[in-house]
Formats: sequence, structure tokens, C-alpha cells
Amino acid sequence: MASLFSIAQQNVSVGLIFLLLILFIGRRVYSVYFGPLAKFPGPKLAAATLWYEFYYDVILQGRYTFKIKELHQKYGPIIRISPTELHIDEPEYYEELYSQHKPRNKSTFYVDQFNFPYTSFTTVDYKLHRARRAALNPFFSKQKVARLQPMLSFMVEKLCNRIEEFRRTGEPLSIRPVYACLTTDVVTLFTVNRSWNHLDTPDFSPLWVETIQTISATGHLTKQFPFIFSTLPFLPRRLIAAMNPGLVMLLDFQNKIQEDTRTILNGVYKSNQEYNELGLDKTIVHALLESDLPQEDKKYVRLWQEAQVSIGAGGDTTANALTTTHFHILNNPPIHRKLLAELKETLPNSYDRVDLRVLEQLPYLNAVVNEGLRFSYGVSTRLQRSHPTEVMIFHEWEIPVGTPVGMTSVHVHHNEAVFPEPYKFKPERWLQGRPQGSPPLDRYLVAFSKGSRQCIGMHLAKAELLMTIAMVFRRFEQQELFETTRADVDIHHDFFVPAPAFGSKGVRVIFK
Repeated sequence: MASLFSIAQQNVSVGLIFLLLILFIGRRVYSVYFGPLAKFPGPKLAAATLWYEFYYDVILQGRYTFKIKELHQKYGPIIRISPTELHIDEPEYYEELYSQHKPRNKSTFYVDQFNFPYTSFTTVDYKLHRARRAALNPFFSKQKVARLQPMLSFMVEKLCNRIEEFRRTGEPLSIRPVYACLTTDVVTLFTVNRSWNHLDTPDFSPLWVETIQTISATGHLTKQFPFIFSTLPFLPRRLIAAMNPGLVMLLDFQNKIQEDTRTILNGVYKSNQEYNELGLDKTIVHALLESDLPQEDKKYVRLWQEAQVSIGAGGDTTANALTTTHFHILNNPPIHRKLLAELKETLPNSYDRVDLRVLEQLPYLNAVVNEGLRFSYGVSTRLQRSHPTEVMIFHEWEIPVGTPVGMTSVHVHHNEAVFPEPYKFKPERWLQGRPQGSPPLDRYLVAFSKGSRQCIGMHLAKAELLMTIAMVFRRFEQQELFETTRADVDIHHDFFVPAPAFGSKGVRVIFK
């Protein structure tokens, strides 16, 4: 009797497994051949399962962006890259997909990887996003950034003083960590009036730089398994330190932001007197508390998460743009000479005060910065948008309501029809006239994306780029690359932000 019962149990188990297998295969077959995206071209395996993306981004470590480009070359300008997602490679469509006025939701699959569900950046619904973004816009406005020029000058001057230390020794300086320290110090001071003061560390906080790079590289895994980051607060500190010491620094920094947020909410906040004269009197938390947002959007967890995302987004991308631009200037002596000539004419004395408004009017400096942004991409991964209520039209294709559609800055910035010789660093392209009837070239510069969800920190980032490039190259006329080639800056992996080939020692510069 017991034997018969055991056999019956086994048969039921086998039957359930078989049923689940049939359901799994059935769903895959429906998705590929009969689902709402079945008509769109692309590899059948990508249409069937997310494991296709997993293979290229997790196993091959950030290669799906390049595979998608290959798929476009094979299948055309619109392709299916997952069971639920489409991708477009046509620069003219960018402003339509990333519209300023039309409803555009984000992809839940995309935002869940960050484990910050309450921020404006990770808000899926366009109506809620517009309300949250409106509360932050004044804090990140161009007028606000212009008033912070004393703070930016102070920080870049500190950077130049640190570079001077290495100039005296003649040692090569790895420039990416240096710029990461600068941009992190700026954005933390700007956001929560508590600079982390990385520029003051003798070795430029290599652990922090490693932490940011590790978190970026982990993004593809957390996109597939978003629960990973949410488990960190429940793990013992020693275990986290054993896995990655940099993650402890990240958690400590979160604790600082949480502490600042709690202090403000308790009404006992005191601004940092050291920086008040630099134009800093409020934090991002104050901006949110004083906004017209409903009370549920002013809760502690949302406030500190908003500050955290602002800091995370404002540090590494700008540091990458500075590093990439610095390399290409030194790697092209004629560009270096032409830039230096313009800077000398504007700033006869290398220690002259730098006025942001003047720098914004320098044609060649701005052309160099634009070309640096083109080669640094901002975010190198694709950004998805969907229309929540209407069909989107792309040529003869009707895109179903709610379907996430992505485009990628790397593809746009290297489109040969828009940017001839797309892999050549050529600032002159931004100074040349456009054919009659053609849109301005900056329409295709999408390092900050476009539309209603455009990078909120773009004015701060642009100010940092202009002031840093101007001051560093005017102050230190004699510079040269040290054992550095394009392999150390060209994108080889997409880890949300671009990364060079493994084994790169980074961009190293000798200041003379």
C-alpha cells in the first residue's frame, strides 16, 4: 500500500513538472510567434527569454549594447530585443521617443535594478514623475548653478592645488580618480551641504572609485535579480567587507545622507558655515520639503533616496566626461594648441578668476566639451520609454500601447550620417555650418538624454566641465599622456556607464 502511495506521489510530481514545462514552452511559443510583438524583427531567442540579454551583459560582461548594434545591421532600424522590449536605431526618432510633452513612462524592468523606488529618477508613471521633477527643477536650474560659481571655483582651485603636488614630483597622475573626487565633492556639497572631501585624501580615495565601478558593473545582474541590493542591509558588516570593502563605504555614505535627512526633518539642521559664503544655504531635502508635493512625497525614505540618487548620478558620469575629454585633448596636439590659444586670450594670467558666463561664450572650448560629451555618452546603456495609452508610430510600424522602447546614446553619437568620421575627436564639427533645412547638430547630442526626463543635473555637469577643462589646461600648459592610448578610454563594456577594456590602467598624465 505504501509503495502504491509512493508511486502515486511520484506520478503527481512528474505530472506537475511536465505541466509546468508545457506552460513554460507554451508561453515562450506564444511570445515569439503570436504575442503583440511577434511581428517585429529580431532573433527568436531574444524574443523568447531574458536569458539572451543575461548572456551578453552578465556572462560576457556588458556587451549587449554592442550586440544590439549588430542586430540592427542585420534586421533594420527597429528590432525586438527581449520578450517585452523593442529598440530603435535612428537618430531622427530620438526626440519623438524622448518627448518633452507627450506621456512617457519608464520601464519597471529598468528602474527596479537600483532599489530606490521613491525617487523621481525611478518613477515609472509620467504624471507622478512630472510632479516630483517640478519640485526639484528650481534646485537644479541654470540660474541656481550660476549662483554657485564661487563654490565651483573653490573646488576646481583645490583640484589644481592637488595636481600641482604631482607636477612637482614628476610622477604620472591617474586622472579618472582625481576627477571622480572632484565631481563627488561638488555634488555632495551641492546636494546635502556636506562635502565628502575626497580631494583632501593623499591617494584620491581609490576605494571610493572602485566602489562606484563595482556598483556599475553589478547593474546588469541586479536588473535580472533586483532583490540583490535590498539584501545588503540585512547582512553582517564583516561579511559585506569580506565580499567588497567598497560596499561598506557606500553603506556608510548612505548612513550619512540618512543622518542629514533625519536632522533636517527634526528641525535642527544647521548649514555648514564653511561653505555658506560659496552660495550654499539649503539642501535638496529643503527643496523637497518646501515644495508643493503632498506629504506622502516628503517622507524620510523618499527624501534620503532622492539625495542619494542625485549624488550617484552626478559623480561618475561627469568624471568620465572630464577624463575622456582630457585624454582626447592631449592625444590631439593641434586641438590642444588651439584650445590653449583661446584660453590664453581670454585669461592672460593663468591664475585669473574664471567667469562661467565668459566660458559659456568661448566657441572652441564649448566645441571641445561637446565633443567630449559625444565620446563619453553620459549613460551608455539603453533608456526605455513607453506610451501608457496610445500606439506609437515608427515609420510603418505600430508599437503597442505600453511597450518599452529603447534607444542608446552610443549608437546615436557614432551614427556616420549625423557625425561623419564618427570615431574621430573633431571639435570643429560643432563650429561648422549645417546644410540649409538641417536641424542643429546639438539635437543629436544626447549625453543628457532629451525630453521631460532629461538629466536634471545637466547644468551643473556642463558648468563643471567648462570650468575644470578651462582652469586645468590654462594653469598647466605643459602636459603629456603617459603610457595611455585610446584603448584606455574607448568604450568596450557597457556597465550603465562606459568602461574600457579590462586590464586598462586608465588615463595617466604627466604635468610638467
